[in-house]
Amino acid sequence: MIPRIIHQTWKTDAIPDRFRAFQRSWSEKNPGWTYMLWSDRSLLDFVARTYPELLETFCGYETGVRRADAARYMLLHHFGGIYADVDAECLTSLEPLVSEDRLVLCEEPPSHWDLQLKIRPPIKRLLFNGVMASPAGHRFWPRVLTMLPEMRDVSDTLDATGPCLLSALVQNDPEPGTICIHPCHLFNGVDVHGHEIGSENQDSCLVLARHHWAGTWYPRPKPRTCWSIAKKRWYHLRHKLTRGRVIRPRKMAATIYPEVLKAPPPSGDRLAILVPVRNGADHIEFFLKAIATLDLPKDRIKLVFCEGDSTDGTPERLTELAEKLRGEYRDIRVLHKPLGNKIPQNKRWKGSYQRVRRSTIAKVRNHLIDHGLDDTDDWAMWIDIDMWRFPPDIFAQLRQTDARIVTPNAVRVPGGASFDLNSFVQQRVARDYRYFRDHLHGLYQPAVGTWGRLHLSDLRYLDKVELHGVGGTMLLVDASLHRAGLRFPELPYRELIETEGFAALARDVGIIPIGLPKVEVLHVPW
Repeated sequence: MIPRIIHQTWKTDAIPDRFRAFQRSWSEKNPGWTYMLWSDRSLLDFVARTYPELLETFCGYETGVRRADAARYMLLHHFGGIYADVDAECLTSLEPLVSEDRLVLCEEPPSHWDLQLKIRPPIKRLLFNGVMASPAGHRFWPRVLTMLPEMRDVSDTLDATGPCLLSALVQNDPEPGTICIHPCHLFNGVDVHGHEIGSENQDSCLVLARHHWAGTWYPRPKPRTCWSIAKKRWYHLRHKLTRGRVIRPRKMAATIYPEVLKAPPPSGDRLAILVPVRNGADHIEFFLKAIATLDLPKDRIKLVFCEGDSTDGTPERLTELAEKLRGEYRDIRVLHKPLGNKIPQNKRWKGSYQRVRRSTIAKVRNHLIDHGLDDTDDWAMWIDIDMWRFPPDIFAQLRQTDARIVTPNAVRVPGGASFDLNSFVQQRVARDYRYFRDHLHGLYQPAVGTWGRLHLSDLRYLDKVELHGVGGTMLLVDASLHRAGLRFPELPYRELIETEGFAALARDVGIIPIGLPKVEVLHVPW
């Protein structure tokens, strides 16, 4: 059963004055209960002593809130009892919980769901981790603790240690009968804006605590100043003056045949593997060996390469190896599309080159669509030449999502951070000077780690997610969409280009790209 223990955590042993009344309420309403206040220092000793396998993860968190989140799960697993944030107030005795042998959680106020779950649609409801009750050793907690090292370095705390991670793991729990989930009124009947949460059954809801949403862990928006307003105007003006030609969304969307957009995914398995190549001579042989491991019969596979602007003998190497394989596959073709791309390979990631570089790649991809796809192809799989390892059944894994555009998680090392940062979920971003500062030559190019973009490794606790951008390291597309006019924008489209612009265009016409955070494919680690 749930023991009579109350846990709270704070940075030091001295809780700020504004939380003292809330702190006292837990002992005053529950005389005879054990009250334990944990500081950052005492939590460090607790983790080192009790969960040494998680010490590296715990010490590796860059923010205190992640350590506090992780620690509350460990405390409830080891001791059991009630965990409560310092800005939570106990309203009445907690005795109704002590006879419970399940993990007791409650939902967050419904007004919080839209903001977080809109970009994490597999999660059906958002659970609250600010007050929780649990028996010691409850079987659910090891699942959370096992996931913490995998999520340590993700960009958003909500996914690394917070409510989104908790909600997803509860939703997918194999023994849901061991978890009791109450409406939000149990511990937080007021939302972050101070609004009381009404309910038709509110009178019958158990109400034990109230959360006051002090928000000590997240940064407050900085007040607007004359200087910040001037910077926003300057960067906005710079963006307008330097963005150059762009694609009008309505005009491009109108070129796609609407009847194809309503069709289901193809049932056939005839696959065209489309490979843009520039200076890939060293990778070609290894790439072909990797393709040969696919469990799809070779008479169902067509290989189409498009080379352009190479200076390392790629065209000759491609032609030589293609001739050796001719007859093994359904078809094999080598196309050429020189575009005068002279961007140095070692500088191709610089922001100032991205518009030219990505536009060139988009032209090569569209050339592959025009000259590599035909009516005999059910699916187009885009693969970079430097992808070197993927599961033999990767095609089947991508198809089973029933999505018409789907991508796996391209990483350098198993379990590592996403390599392909063009596959992302875009959160709502304030249109301040920083937003317009991140525009260069008509493209929105936020720095890696900028708040607002989640990549597939940030969401590894989910089976699949809806994407706002896709990368081309490995991308499966219903070939009929390409034949219907869904192409890769060669100019900025909604401030994105090439594969990212392709995803934006697909969303505009009703096709939602899907990402699979748990399905990993390996890119060469450089």
